[in-house]
Amino acid sequence: MRLATLALFTASTLSINSAAADFLRWSAEIENDPFSGGRKVLVNMSTIRSGVFIVCDTAEPGVRVRAVPGWAYVPDLALIEPTIEFAFDGERLLGAKGTTGAVGDNIAAAEVLLQGDQARQFVSAFASAQRQVAIKDGISDQPHLLKASGSTKAGEALVGCLDKQT
Repeated sequence: MRLATLALFTASTLSINSAAADFLRWSAEIENDPFSGGRKVLVNMSTIRSGVFIVCDTAEPGVRVRAVPGWAYVPDLALIEPTIEFAFDGERLLGAKGTTGAVGDNIAAAEVLLQGDQARQFVSAFASAQRQVAIKDGISDQPHLLKASGSTKAGEALVGCLDKQT
């Protein structure tokens, strides 16, 4: 009985640790998308209160950045056209007009599509970040101040995606 309990505890601890390995760290998933015909790169980081998702598809132009502050969506957010701003290692890079909406179980989100030079500047700075990736989503009272852990590898996947866009 003791051995079975120890084995169960060890297995659950290992599965929790592997699931938490990408918590507070940028990670990238790359998949072929049968609907767009392209190769899709999804980069994300989750914290206890929020999450940021970056999507690039080789079959579509640009890079989409979605910030999810972690609170419930209210209809009044539809009236806001947020300016979403990005800073890397303490230096503001750019800002762009975005949209608001809801994700998941009615959780508020702000999103922007970066194209052309803005997309290239963003992914280059993201891949080069050493300490911090900061995003001001235009709907929250506090910016998303995220560590750069994992951004080099995840950023390389985004750069590769942009290079292959049609």
